[in-house]
Amino acid sequence: MTLVEALLVIMILTASMVAAPSVGHLFSSRTSIRQDSDLIVRSLRLARETAVSRSCAVTVRWKSVKDDDGEYRMVIDMLAAPGIYSDGTDAFGAQANPGSSTWMVDPIALHPDVNVKANASSIQFTPTGTASRDLQMKVSRDSESVEVFVQASSGNIYKDAT
Repeated sequence: MTLVEALLVIMILTASMVAAPSVGHLFSSRTSIRQDSDLIVRSLRLARETAVSRSCAVTVRWKSVKDDDGEYRMVIDMLAAPGIYSDGTDAFGAQANPGSSTWMVDPIALHPDVNVKANASSIQFTPTGTASRDLQMKVSRDSESVEVFVQASSGNIYKDAT
């Protein structure tokens, strides 16, 4: 290894150590209800696209959990069950037996002050891209709220600020 290569390795390691905490901070410091509602919409769209691309059923649920600090916060959790004709991996690439399923190891946490009310506690997307039910979800924090909708027949996902 030459001196130049060694310096490049040191620079890359230093940059990654400096950047990692700031990237984590970006995810944990959402400041508005719009950012949290965008995260919910992106998660729902990811679930629908995964169901279609991997020909499997993907379930999304939201629930309140106690974090390490003892605070309750809403999290988004996904489950992708591999189809009976899958290649032995689940929708996200992990080894799985057809028909078996597990929830996410690290669910997606929303801001601690965010409240989610919906007409159901979960929704499932099918390999055709349709949803198991119509969903109306109200995401609120302080005096602001955003409504997120899923249309069952089309799988269309959109939001509306109120």
